[in-house]
Amino acid sequence: MKPVLELKEISKKFKKKEVLSTVSFSIEKGECVALLGKNGAGKSTLLNIILNLFYPTSGEITVNETKREIGFLSQKTQFPDDITIQEMLDFISSFSEKPLTSVEIEKVLGFSKEKYNQLVYTCSGGEQRLFDMCLAIMNRPKLLIIDEPTSGMDTSTRQHFWQIVKTLKEAGTTILFTTHYIEEVDYCADRVILLDRGIIRADNTPYHLRTLNKKKEVSIEKKVYQQFEEELEKIIVTNELLVTTKNDVLTLVFKNEQTRTIITELLQIGLPFDNVEITNTSLLETIFESGIDDERSELSVSAN
Repeated sequence: MKPVLELKEISKKFKKKEVLSTVSFSIEKGECVALLGKNGAGKSTLLNIILNLFYPTSGEITVNETKREIGFLSQKTQFPDDITIQEMLDFISSFSEKPLTSVEIEKVLGFSKEKYNQLVYTCSGGEQRLFDMCLAIMNRPKLLIIDEPTSGMDTSTRQHFWQIVKTLKEAGTTILFTTHYIEEVDYCADRVILLDRGIIRADNTPYHLRTLNKKKEVSIEKKVYQQFEEELEKIIVTNELLVTTKNDVLTLVFKNEQTRTIITELLQIGLPFDNVEITNTSLLETIFESGIDDERSELSVSAN
Protein backbone atom coordinates (compact mmCIF):
# COMPACT_ATOMS: atom_id res chain seq x y z
CA MET A 1 0.00 0.00 0.00
CA LYS A 2 1.29 3.44 -0.93
CA PRO A 3 1.95 5.98 1.86
CA VAL A 4 -0.68 8.68 2.22
CA LEU A 5 2.09 11.28 2.22
CA GLU A 6 5.66 10.99 0.96
CA LEU A 7 8.36 13.67 0.89
CA LYS A 8 11.70 13.12 -0.81
CA GLU A 9 14.62 15.53 -0.34
CA ILE A 10 12.37 18.59 0.05
CA SER A 11 14.26 21.91 0.23
CA LYS A 12 12.85 25.42 0.30
CA LYS A 13 14.59 28.76 -0.03
CA PHE A 14 13.16 32.25 0.33
CA LYS A 15 15.63 34.41 -1.60
CA LYS A 16 18.98 33.27 -0.14
CA LYS A 17 17.61 31.86 3.13
CA GLU A 18 17.19 28.10 3.22
CA VAL A 19 14.18 27.25 5.40
CA LEU A 20 14.03 23.51 4.66
CA SER A 21 16.92 21.23 3.70
CA THR A 22 16.52 17.75 2.19
CA VAL A 23 13.48 16.82 4.28
CA SER A 24 12.36 13.24 3.68
CA PHE A 25 9.69 11.18 5.42
CA SER A 26 6.48 9.29 4.69
CA ILE A 27 3.24 8.79 6.58
CA GLU A 28 1.23 5.61 6.25
CA LYS A 29 -2.55 5.37 6.20
CA GLY A 30 -4.02 5.72 9.69
CA GLU A 31 -0.83 7.04 11.30
CA CYS A 32 -0.90 10.00 13.68
CA VAL A 33 2.36 11.95 13.45
CA ALA A 34 3.51 14.91 15.55
CA LEU A 35 5.78 17.45 13.84
CA LEU A 36 7.81 19.25 16.51
CA GLY A 37 10.26 22.11 16.46
CA LYS A 38 10.63 25.50 18.04
CA ASN A 39 9.52 28.69 16.29
CA GLY A 40 11.46 29.19 13.07
CA ALA A 41 12.23 25.48 12.62
CA GLY A 42 10.31 25.39 9.33
CA LYS A 43 7.13 23.59 10.45
CA SER A 44 4.65 26.03 8.89
CA THR A 45 6.61 26.18 5.64
CA LEU A 46 6.59 22.39 5.46
CA LEU A 47 2.84 22.23 6.06
CA ASN A 48 2.27 24.85 3.36
CA ILE A 49 4.28 22.76 0.90
CA ILE A 50 2.27 19.65 1.78
CA LEU A 51 -0.94 21.65 1.22
CA ASN A 52 0.41 22.89 -2.14
CA LEU A 53 0.34 26.51 -0.94
CA PHE A 54 4.13 26.78 -1.41
CA TYR A 55 6.26 25.11 -4.04
CA PRO A 56 9.48 23.42 -2.91
CA THR A 57 12.74 24.73 -4.32
CA SER A 58 13.75 21.13 -4.92
CA GLY A 59 12.58 17.64 -4.09
CA GLU A 60 9.41 15.65 -4.65
CA ILE A 61 6.18 15.41 -2.68
CA THR A 62 3.41 12.90 -3.23
CA VAL A 63 0.01 13.15 -1.56
CA ASN A 64 -2.10 10.10 -2.31
CA GLU A 65 -5.39 11.76 -1.40
CA THR A 66 -7.45 14.22 -3.43
CA LYS A 67 -7.95 17.82 -2.29
CA ARG A 68 -11.50 16.95 -1.23
CA GLU A 69 -10.10 14.26 1.07
CA ILE A 70 -7.76 16.61 2.95
CA GLY A 71 -8.74 18.68 5.97
CA PHE A 72 -6.65 21.53 7.39
CA LEU A 73 -6.84 23.35 10.71
CA SER A 74 -4.57 26.40 10.60
CA GLN A 75 -3.08 28.18 13.62
CA LYS A 76 -5.69 30.91 13.46
CA THR A 77 -8.73 31.60 11.30
CA GLN A 78 -10.16 35.08 10.81
CA PHE A 79 -13.93 34.75 10.68
CA PRO A 80 -16.19 37.44 9.17
CA ASP A 81 -17.81 39.78 11.70
CA ASP A 82 -21.34 39.27 10.38
CA ILE A 83 -21.75 35.50 10.13
CA THR A 84 -23.32 33.17 12.68
CA ILE A 85 -22.14 29.70 13.64
CA GLN A 86 -25.06 28.06 11.83
CA GLU A 87 -24.57 30.13 8.68
CA MET A 88 -20.90 29.18 8.54
CA LEU A 89 -21.69 25.50 9.09
CA ASP A 90 -24.27 25.57 6.29
CA PHE A 91 -21.85 27.31 3.94
CA ILE A 92 -18.96 24.89 4.49
CA SER A 93 -21.16 21.79 4.45
CA SER A 94 -22.54 22.84 1.05
CA PHE A 95 -19.14 21.98 -0.48
CA SER A 96 -19.16 18.43 0.87
CA GLU A 97 -20.86 15.40 -0.67
CA LYS A 98 -21.39 13.81 2.73
CA PRO A 99 -20.94 16.46 5.45
CA LEU A 100 -21.09 15.80 9.18
CA THR A 101 -24.59 15.35 10.50
CA SER A 102 -26.10 17.71 13.06
CA VAL A 103 -25.59 15.03 15.72
CA GLU A 104 -21.90 14.66 14.83
CA ILE A 105 -21.45 18.44 14.83
CA GLU A 106 -23.04 18.65 18.26
CA LYS A 107 -20.59 16.03 19.58
CA VAL A 108 -17.66 18.08 18.32
CA LEU A 109 -18.87 21.50 19.48
CA GLY A 110 -20.95 20.74 22.54
CA PHE A 111 -22.81 24.05 22.04
CA SER A 112 -26.31 24.84 23.23
CA LYS A 113 -28.99 25.23 20.53
CA GLU A 114 -29.15 28.98 21.16
CA LYS A 115 -25.43 29.40 20.54
CA TYR A 116 -25.72 28.43 16.88
CA ASN A 117 -27.35 31.81 16.25
CA GLN A 118 -24.38 33.62 17.80
CA LEU A 119 -21.86 35.46 15.64
CA VAL A 120 -18.68 33.39 15.33
CA TYR A 121 -16.31 36.21 16.23
CA THR A 122 -18.04 36.71 19.61
CA CYS A 123 -17.15 33.17 20.75
CA SER A 124 -14.24 32.60 23.11
CA GLY A 125 -10.85 31.58 21.74
CA GLY A 126 -11.34 27.96 22.73
CA GLU A 127 -14.84 27.84 21.22
CA GLN A 128 -13.53 29.29 17.96
CA ARG A 129 -10.80 26.63 17.80
CA LEU A 130 -13.36 23.85 18.29
CA PHE A 131 -15.56 25.44 15.65
CA ASP A 132 -12.58 25.71 13.32
CA MET A 133 -11.87 22.01 13.89
CA CYS A 134 -15.49 21.18 13.08
CA LEU A 135 -15.16 23.01 9.75
CA ALA A 136 -11.85 21.26 9.02
CA ILE A 137 -13.43 17.81 9.34
CA MET A 138 -16.80 18.70 7.82
CA ASN A 139 -15.93 16.76 4.66
CA ARG A 140 -14.76 13.68 6.62
CA PRO A 141 -11.13 14.00 5.45
CA LYS A 142 -8.91 10.97 5.01
CA LEU A 143 -5.84 13.15 5.72
CA LEU A 144 -6.09 15.78 8.44
CA ILE A 145 -3.38 18.39 8.97
CA ILE A 146 -3.50 20.38 12.22
CA ASP A 147 -1.24 23.34 13.01
CA GLU A 148 -0.87 24.11 16.75
CA PRO A 149 -4.57 23.54 17.40
CA THR A 150 -5.07 24.13 21.13
CA SER A 151 -3.78 27.67 21.64
CA GLY A 152 -6.42 29.62 23.53
CA MET A 153 -8.09 26.51 24.94
CA ASP A 154 -8.55 25.78 28.62
CA THR A 155 -7.65 22.34 29.99
CA SER A 156 -11.09 20.76 29.63
CA THR A 157 -11.50 22.03 26.06
CA ARG A 158 -8.05 20.72 25.15
CA GLN A 159 -8.95 17.29 26.53
CA HIS A 160 -12.18 17.32 24.51
CA PHE A 161 -10.29 18.37 21.38
CA TRP A 162 -7.81 15.51 21.64
CA GLN A 163 -10.61 13.06 22.27
CA ILE A 164 -12.02 14.17 18.90
CA VAL A 165 -8.61 13.57 17.31
CA LYS A 166 -8.34 10.16 18.96
CA THR A 167 -11.78 9.20 17.64
CA LEU A 168 -10.77 10.28 14.13
CA LYS A 169 -7.57 8.26 14.40
CA GLU A 170 -9.48 5.16 15.52
CA ALA A 171 -11.74 5.61 12.50
CA GLY A 172 -8.69 5.42 10.20
CA THR A 173 -7.98 9.11 9.53
CA THR A 174 -4.33 9.89 8.82
CA ILE A 175 -3.22 12.84 10.96
CA LEU A 176 -0.23 15.19 10.94
CA PHE A 177 -0.13 17.82 13.67
CA THR A 178 2.16 20.37 15.29
CA THR A 179 2.01 21.30 18.97
CA HIS A 180 3.91 22.95 21.83
CA TYR A 181 2.42 20.72 24.52
CA ILE A 182 4.22 17.48 25.36
CA GLU A 183 1.13 15.76 26.77
CA GLU A 184 -0.56 16.18 23.38
CA VAL A 185 2.22 14.14 21.80
CA ASP A 186 1.63 11.41 24.38
CA TYR A 187 -2.10 11.40 23.81
CA CYS A 188 -2.26 9.95 20.30
CA ALA A 189 0.99 10.35 18.31
CA ASP A 190 2.42 7.16 16.80
CA ARG A 191 5.57 8.99 15.70
CA VAL A 192 7.40 12.22 16.39
CA ILE A 193 9.36 14.08 13.71
CA LEU A 194 11.77 16.65 15.13
CA LEU A 195 12.53 19.57 12.83
CA ASP A 196 15.46 21.85 13.63
CA ARG A 197 16.28 24.78 11.34
CA GLY A 198 14.79 22.99 8.39
CA ILE A 199 16.50 19.65 9.02
CA ILE A 200 14.94 16.48 10.42
CA ARG A 201 16.94 15.53 13.51
CA ALA A 202 14.84 12.57 14.64
CA ASP A 203 11.93 10.46 13.47
CA ASN A 204 10.75 7.88 15.96
CA THR A 205 8.08 6.88 18.46
CA PRO A 206 7.45 9.08 21.53
CA TYR A 207 8.47 6.14 23.73
CA HIS A 208 11.81 5.73 21.95
CA LEU A 209 12.56 9.45 22.16
CA ARG A 210 11.94 9.28 25.89
CA THR A 211 14.67 6.63 26.18
CA LEU A 212 17.23 8.76 24.30
CA ASN A 213 19.71 11.12 25.95
CA LYS A 214 18.30 10.53 29.41
CA LYS A 215 19.71 12.92 31.97
CA LYS A 216 19.40 13.75 35.63
CA GLU A 217 18.93 17.20 37.08
CA VAL A 218 19.82 18.06 40.67
CA SER A 219 18.32 21.39 41.74
CA ILE A 220 19.87 23.12 44.75
CA GLU A 221 18.75 26.29 46.48
CA LYS A 222 21.31 29.04 45.98
CA LYS A 223 21.77 29.61 49.72
CA VAL A 224 22.60 25.90 50.16
CA TYR A 225 24.89 25.97 47.14
CA GLN A 226 26.83 28.88 48.61
CA GLN A 227 27.50 26.92 51.79
CA PHE A 228 29.17 24.15 49.76
CA GLU A 229 30.38 26.27 46.86
CA GLU A 230 34.03 25.17 46.87
CA GLU A 231 33.19 21.44 47.07
CA LEU A 232 30.43 21.72 44.48
CA GLU A 233 32.65 23.62 42.05
CA LYS A 234 35.17 20.79 42.27
CA ILE A 235 32.47 18.21 41.50
CA ILE A 236 31.20 20.31 38.58
CA VAL A 237 34.63 20.73 37.01
CA THR A 238 35.78 17.15 37.59
CA ASN A 239 32.64 15.61 36.11
CA GLU A 240 32.11 18.32 33.43
CA LEU A 241 28.57 19.09 34.58
CA LEU A 242 26.28 21.64 32.98
CA VAL A 243 25.02 24.28 35.43
CA THR A 244 21.91 26.38 34.86
CA THR A 245 20.52 29.12 37.11
CA LYS A 246 16.92 30.20 37.49
CA ASN A 247 15.70 32.52 40.22
CA ASP A 248 17.21 31.22 43.49
CA VAL A 249 17.92 27.70 42.24
CA LEU A 250 21.01 26.21 40.61
CA THR A 251 20.62 23.03 38.62
CA LEU A 252 23.35 20.49 37.88
CA VAL A 253 22.69 18.51 34.70
CA PHE A 254 24.49 15.26 33.95
CA LYS A 255 24.14 12.08 31.92
CA ASN A 256 22.11 9.22 33.32
CA GLU A 257 25.16 6.97 33.60
CA GLN A 258 26.87 9.52 35.89
CA THR A 259 24.12 9.32 38.48
CA ARG A 260 25.81 6.97 40.97
CA THR A 261 29.07 8.94 40.89
CA ILE A 262 27.45 12.37 41.28
CA ILE A 263 25.06 11.38 44.08
CA THR A 264 27.89 9.63 45.96
CA GLU A 265 30.10 12.72 45.74
CA LEU A 266 27.27 15.01 46.87
CA LEU A 267 26.69 12.79 49.89
CA GLN A 268 30.41 12.70 50.69
CA ILE A 269 30.59 16.51 50.97
CA GLY A 270 27.63 16.46 53.34
CA LEU A 271 25.16 18.25 51.08
CA PRO A 272 21.75 18.21 52.83
CA PHE A 273 19.10 16.67 50.57
CA ASP A 274 16.14 18.18 52.42
CA ASN A 275 15.90 21.07 49.93
CA VAL A 276 17.43 19.31 46.92
CA GLU A 277 15.29 18.05 44.03
CA ILE A 278 16.38 15.23 41.71
CA THR A 279 14.48 14.83 38.43
CA ASN A 280 14.77 12.82 35.21
CA THR A 281 14.75 14.39 31.76
CA SER A 282 14.83 12.90 28.27
CA LEU A 283 15.31 14.17 24.76
CA LEU A 284 11.59 14.82 24.33
CA GLU A 285 11.23 16.83 27.57
CA THR A 286 14.38 18.80 26.80
CA ILE A 287 13.06 19.81 23.39
CA PHE A 288 9.82 21.15 24.83
CA GLU A 289 11.47 22.99 27.71
CA SER A 290 14.46 24.62 26.08
CA GLY A 291 14.28 24.19 22.31
CA ILE A 292 16.09 21.93 19.91
CA ASP A 293 19.23 24.06 19.69
CA ASP A 294 20.33 22.89 23.16
CA GLU A 295 20.45 19.30 21.96
CA ARG A 296 21.84 19.91 18.49
CA SER A 297 24.81 17.56 18.85
CA GLU A 298 22.64 14.68 20.09
CA LEU A 299 19.70 14.68 17.73
CA SER A 300 20.92 12.55 14.85
CA VAL A 301 18.81 9.57 15.85
CA SER A 302 16.50 9.04 12.87
CA ALA A 303 14.90 5.62 12.75
CA ASN A 304 14.28 5.70 9.00
